[in-house]
Amino acid sequence: MLGTAMNLIEPLLRGAGIAMAILLLLVTAARGGWRLRADLLLMLSCVTAYLVCASPARLCGAEPGALPLVLAALAFPFAFWRLASVVLEDDRHVPRVAWAAATAMIVGGLLAGVDYLPVPPHWRVVLGGLSKVMAIGFLGSAGVRAWRSHEGDLIDARRRLRWIVMGALGCYSLVVVMVEIYLQRSAPPPWLDLLNITLIVLALLASAVFLLGVRPQAQEALFEPAALPGKASEPASLPGARVDGDAALVDRLAVLMRDQHLYRDPELSVRRLASALEVPEYVLRRLILARLGHRHFAAFVNDHRLREVTARMSDPALHRRPILTLALEAGFGSIGPFNRAFRERHGMTPSEFRERCVVNSSAGRH
Repeated sequence: MLGTAMNLIEPLLRGAGIAMAILLLLVTAARGGWRLRADLLLMLSCVTAYLVCASPARLCGAEPGALPLVLAALAFPFAFWRLASVVLEDDRHVPRVAWAAATAMIVGGLLAGVDYLPVPPHWRVVLGGLSKVMAIGFLGSAGVRAWRSHEGDLIDARRRLRWIVMGALGCYSLVVVMVEIYLQRSAPPPWLDLLNITLIVLALLASAVFLLGVRPQAQEALFEPAALPGKASEPASLPGARVDGDAALVDRLAVLMRDQHLYRDPELSVRRLASALEVPEYVLRRLILARLGHRHFAAFVNDHRLREVTARMSDPALHRRPILTLALEAGFGSIGPFNRAFRERHGMTPSEFRERCVVNSSAGRH
C-alpha cells in the first residue's frame, strides 16, 4: 500500500518540480536584462533536465533524442559553480582549467551513464568516477568562493543568499553526488528517490518566492551589472542609502586610501578599513556601495591598486621595474588576480600597456 502511494506521489512531485522550474525559466527570461541572468537560466535548465532524466523510467538513457537533456543534467555542477562566481563575486571569467574539467565531467558522465556507445564495464566505472570527482570539485569550489568572499560582499541580499542557496543547495548537491557514487548505476530505493524530488521541489519553491515574489528588488541587486570604476550607483535605489551626509565620510575615506595608501596592505579588510575610518562596518559597506558604486570590497580596493600600478607603469623612470614588483607593491597578492583585473579594466595585458607607454614616451622625446 505504501509502495503504491509512493509510486503515485513521486510522478506528481516530479511534474510539479518540472513545471515550477519551467515557470522560473520563462519569467526570468521574460524580464528586462535577461542576458545578465543567463547563468541563472543555465542552472534552472540543468535542474529541469535533472528532474526529467532522474525519473524511474530512465528515458534519457534510452532515447538518443534526449541527449540535450542528458548533457544539461550532467552540467549542473558547472552551472552551479558558474552562478556562484557571477552572482557572488561578479566574476565572469572562466579559466581554461574549468572548461577542461567541465568537459571531462560531462563526457565522462555521458559515456558512463548511457548506452549510446559500447563502453566496457570497467571503463564505465573509471569514467563515472572521473565525472563525479569533477562534480565534487565544482560544488566544493562554489562553497569555498561563497565563504571566501562573504566579508567583502557589500550587497545585503547577496550576503544572505550565499548561505541560503549556496550553503544549503551546495551541500545538498554534494550529498546527492556522494549517494550516486555509492549506488553507482543501481536505481535508488523508492523512498530515497521520493525524498530527493521532494527536497528539490521545496528548493525550487523557495527560489520562486525569493526571486519572483517576496524580493523582486533583491533580484535586481543580484543581477545588475557592476558599476564602472568611478561611477556611483543611484543612492535612492539602494536600501539604507543616504543621499546627503556622506560627503565628509567619502573625503575621509579618500584620504585614507589615496594619501595613506591603505590599499597597499594585502590583508586589508572591511573590518580594518572601518576601524581606520572610525565607523561601523555597515556604514562603510553602504558608503562604498551607494556612493562609490562598487558591489564588492575587493573591487573597491583593486580600483586604487590598479590606479597606482597604471600611473607607475606610465612613468618613464620606472619602465625597467618589473611589472610583478609594481603589482606586489600596490597590494596585489599575486600576479594572476592582477593580470585579470588589469585586462578587465584596460582591455589589454599589463605588458601590452607598458609597451604602449614606452612607445609614447619615445615619441614624445623626439
